[in-house]
Amino acid sequence: MKLKKLKKAGAGVLVLSLIAAEAFSQGFLVVDQASGTTNELLQNFTQIPDNQIAQSFTPSLSTVGFVQFQTYVFDDNNGAGVAFAVNLREGAYNGPILSSTTPVVLLNRLMTQIGTFYYPDNISVTPGQLYFFEPVLLSPGSMNTGYKFPSSYPFGEAWNNGVPSSTGSDYWFREGIVVPEPGTVWMLLFGSGVFIWRWRVGKNSQL
Repeated sequence: MKLKKLKKAGAGVLVLSLIAAEAFSQGFLVVDQASGTTNELLQNFTQIPDNQIAQSFTPSLSTVGFVQFQTYVFDDNNGAGVAFAVNLREGAYNGPILSSTTPVVLLNRLMTQIGTFYYPDNISVTPGQLYFFEPVLLSPGSMNTGYKFPSSYPFGEAWNNGVPSSTGSDYWFREGIVVPEPGTVWMLLFGSGVFIWRWRVGKNSQL
């Protein structure tokens, strides 16, 4: 009976820890580079996969953990949604891929959305060097990505089909790092401590 209760307690703590780990993988977003603010209403969009697009940027931090784009889904693959991810490339629009965000399925919401796309971890980059975000469609359908003209962002520019913008435009983006929530870290430690304590109590009761 005690062993069964211990297993239930352990399972509960394990579930709690998994939930905390999921929250830990998100955490707080700290913006490093951005071409716009979240209250901007864009009027211009470029559609993929009809075009190959990219946005160059120059980070000031040593890692990249997320990127945001303004998107609009019209053709959402007959209601199934479109799978979307963002490659992080080094040095050129077609340079080496350092990482890709976890694919996200987006649906037609009849409105512009700010999508947040997370890399599996905070990816190491070199501050002051040029990098590129490449939005890619991984399913049938289409995706419209918003851009700004004119844009005041000085450390990058929009690229279309391998050609940099000659009009001073940028895709609307925000990028930065993911900082773990302190409360989540304590939850993980507490959950682990409870599991170890219950395990020791159950072990001693069997002696």
